[in-house]
Amino acid sequence: MALSERQSQIVEAAINIIAEQGIQNLTTKRLAADLQVTEPALYRHFKNKQDILKHIIGYFQDTMSPVMNKLNSTGSAPDKIINFIKDHFSLLETKPSLAKIIFVEPIFHNDFQLKNTILTMMTNSQEKIHKVIQQGIDQNKFRSDISAVNLTRIIIGSMKLIVTQWSMSGMMFNLSSEGVKLAEDIRILIQK
Repeated sequence: MALSERQSQIVEAAINIIAEQGIQNLTTKRLAADLQVTEPALYRHFKNKQDILKHIIGYFQDTMSPVMNKLNSTGSAPDKIINFIKDHFSLLETKPSLAKIIFVEPIFHNDFQLKNTILTMMTNSQEKIHKVIQQGIDQNKFRSDISAVNLTRIIIGSMKLIVTQWSMSGMMFNLSSEGVKLAEDIRILIQK
């Protein structure tokens, strides 16, 4: 989802408002004030608040795309999974507000369309990780006594928990360092 420079500024400002003050405080009036523009100026770039929220999800997908695409690269399944975990945390550490609203705040749960967009995004990510895990099992690199589905859930669940703890603690620990530790522990857990 390609955004213009101004649209990116609006989306980033909206992300910051949600992360700092909650979804209930994201209004076009507050957003316009933060950006020092008029409300009608926002509507030249987005139809409404719903459209801005939809673009926040797209912005997250675009931001995470390079990390997700590495799962399709060449290399061993263990290296792809380990690098995915490390890169994921490293990227989220540079975008703490985005991490908070996507992983911690249930801001999209009350809107059917946005909830389904998030669910589709999660499902696609899960499928990519699952595919690499299954490759690792098929290549006899990963243990086969735990299903690829559950290994995928263990990885994603562990990652979500750490991001949630990091966000709720006020980013009181180094997310990248925790990502490295988790990646190495996941390697021990899933490798044969």
